[in-house]
Amino acid sequence: MMQLKRTHWFFGTLLMMVMVLCRTMTAYAAEGTGIIDTVDSQNVRGWAWSNSDPAASVDVRVVVTNQSSGQTVSEYTALANSYRSDLAYRGTGNYGFQINVPWDTYEDGTYRVDVYAGSQKLNGSRIYNTNEGTATSAAASAASVTAGNVRSLGVFKTTGYCPCYGCSEGWGRRTSTGAIAASNHTIAVDPRVIPYGSKVMINGVVYTAEDRGGGVKGNHIDIFFDTHGETRSWGKRNVEVFLVQ
Repeated sequence: MMQLKRTHWFFGTLLMMVMVLCRTMTAYAAEGTGIIDTVDSQNVRGWAWSNSDPAASVDVRVVVTNQSSGQTVSEYTALANSYRSDLAYRGTGNYGFQINVPWDTYEDGTYRVDVYAGSQKLNGSRIYNTNEGTATSAAASAASVTAGNVRSLGVFKTTGYCPCYGCSEGWGRRTSTGAIAASNHTIAVDPRVIPYGSKVMINGVVYTAEDRGGGVKGNHIDIFFDTHGETRSWGKRNVEVFLVQ
């Protein structure tokens, strides 16, 4: 009888572990990513994909909001299914989108452009000025108001890392400056390019340079994430980096 109970306990525990693992893998599989590359006088361009099904075409939705009133004035939809050679490593490479926005029909003013893939908002929101026919980073606009001034440092290669042994080489959340790494806050840098303690903005998030890595040299930033799934989802991206002054 005791042996039978132990057997039931063993298989019951094993089943619970399998269920937790499946839920975790499903959560990672549901992660997707994408970005707005450009907004010009005619189009919104970017890419989006779902890592749960790299062969599928993702529905994207452009939302245009009047900056003054806060009201949504237009929505446009399309499929992210155009081939991009720079994204072929993710699967098919058919992840690009281009959506026409007839800015000449809009009243003079400034408009925020956000793009969603399902319920997930893509990085790189823009503020479009119909008077000037120019688009600026929404993140830069927000930071210039809340943090004083921002200055572009140019385009950097960005990667991701997390507390797992493979990413942190056993350091976990400890950093080279002694700070405890946190998501949406910590980045690893080459301190000869970005000194420790500097605050930089990447896709609307303000990070602090608190760490460095053996492979982080020159115009390269490693962004800290809580999980390895988020790290994989980020992959490698070339993005414009702003110094918050």
